[in-house]
Parts: sequence; structure tokens; C-alpha cells
Amino acid sequence: MDLKQLEYIVAIEQYGNVTEAASRLFVTPSALNQQLLKLEKELNLLLFTRGRRQMIPTKAGRIYLDTAKQMLNMRQITYAQLQDLSGHLVGTYQIGLSFEHGSDMFARIYPSFNKIYPGVQMRCVQLLVPDMLERLESRQLDIAFILTGDCTKLQSVEYIPLSEENLLLGLPVNHPVVKSLYGDNPPPYPTCTFDLNLVRSDDFAFALSRSTMRRDLIDPIFQKAGIAPNIIIESSFNNFLEQLASQGICNAIIPQSRIRNFKDIAWFYLPGHPRFQFGAAYQKNYRLNQAQQAFIQLAKEDAMRHMNFPPPEC
Repeated sequence: MDLKQLEYIVAIEQYGNVTEAASRLFVTPSALNQQLLKLEKELNLLLFTRGRRQMIPTKAGRIYLDTAKQMLNMRQITYAQLQDLSGHLVGTYQIGLSFEHGSDMFARIYPSFNKIYPGVQMRCVQLLVPDMLERLESRQLDIAFILTGDCTKLQSVEYIPLSEENLLLGLPVNHPVVKSLYGDNPPPYPTCTFDLNLVRSDDFAFALSRSTMRRDLIDPIFQKAGIAPNIIIESSFNNFLEQLASQGICNAIIPQSRIRNFKDIAWFYLPGHPRFQFGAAYQKNYRLNQAQQAFIQLAKEDAMRHMNFPPPEC
């Protein structure tokens, strides 16, 4: 069995059709289809039934795919073990980074990592968590640094928690509710849990609807309160959301570690005190080598310094 061919067939199953699989593998659909036809001719068996929109593995295809995945896993584990044994770690790894949390972490720790492992390269891409999980499953990423509001949902991957923090609601300091609570001197830190009914009719800026922050934490809070928030802007960039609140345009919800402006915004804990984790994820049965383990350890130390906040006491 040709290992590249195994990767091709696994990708066809993963994405359901040749066109999408070819796009993910950076080959032409024609070339990928020819590889499949060649293999089926060698085996004298069909590996997929061809539908109009989806290709479904046949019984023979299921047997082939199960073995292919085992062989690809064995290759990865073997190479990782041999690299550790040799002590000469080289190679290029594909790393997924969450917006802001992941990218800032990488920029802080990579110089130290590179001094220890100069032969190891990290190729990074910034993605939303659902996209990173998909790429982990299809072996396009080796490690992904993700944000999650409920790590128990990550059953398809191995997950190493690195830090945990609160989500906070930010209101412009000139907001009537802020004025009634604090007058002209709101505290430079969150002091209490906010009643969302007080801002039921306000405008809000949230994280993107596909993000885990929205799906796992923000949307459920408003649903539980029976509030349909008027969302005027969605963004992956917390500094942008914070700027909107500081200019009095709307209220914003962002992670505690991303807060920079305590002068123009009053910050509050949300009902239920939602917290989310930042962590490293990788495919099940994937063996981390020494360099990858060191990188994750550096990420954990950095996250504990910059992103770890205790739960609120109020």
C-alpha cells in the first residue's frame, strides 16, 4: 500500500466527494479520481458508491479505510518514537491557532522554543475552532490551540487544558445603568454579576456565531434569560469589540484576558459566571514527540501567566 494513496482515500471518505477532498489535499480532482480508479482496478472492487453529492464507502471500502487509518497512525507513532530516540529533532508541523489567544501565545513563546529546537518549524494558520477540529480529523493539522466552553464535547480529540478564564460584559461608562450603580466612578475591575434584563433592549457586539464562545457560552446565557439580543456586529477580534463599547456604540462581551480599557468601559460578570478554557488539541492515537510536548508545555506556562483568572467570588 502506498502511504500517499492511503491519505487520498481517507480524505475522500472524510469530505464525502473527490472535489472537496482534492481541494483539501491541494491536488486536482482529476488526479485524485485517477488514483481512486487505479486502486479500485488493482483490487477489482469498488471502494465507494457514487452518489450525486456524496461518495459512501462500500463494505470493501470500509475494510480498506479502517486498515488505511491504522497504517497512517502507525507511521506517525513510529516516526515520533524514532525522532525522540535519535535526539535530533527536525521537521515541520502544522499548528492551528485561535484568533488572538493562540496567535499572541505563539508570538511570545516561539523564540524560546526555536532556540531549543532550531530544526523544528511550525507552520501556523488562524481558524475558528470548528474548522481546526475538522483539520485535525483530516490530518491537516498536528496540534490546534483552541478555546472551548465545554471540553467534554471534544470527544473526537485528545485535549490538554492550559488555562481558564471568565467572560465579561462591558458597558460604556456613560450607560444609564452604570451611572445608577457607580455614578461617575465605576471600579477598574468587575465587582458584581449583572442582570441582563437591565440591558434587554440594548445593542450588542458578540463573537462570531460559529465560534465556541458564542455556541457554548454566550447564546445559552441569553436564551436562559429569555432575551433575544440585538446583535449589530459580530467579530473574531476582541479589541474591536472593546473599542465599540468604549465609543458608546454598543455593549460587548469579551474574555477577561483581552480587556485593556478600564477607563471608558465598566465590566461585569455574567449570570452563571461562564468560563471557558484555552487548550491544546490533537488527534486521538497521535503521538506527540519531544519537541511537540515541549511546545505545549511552553504554551501552558505562558497561558498561566497571561490568560488564567480565578472564578468570581461575587
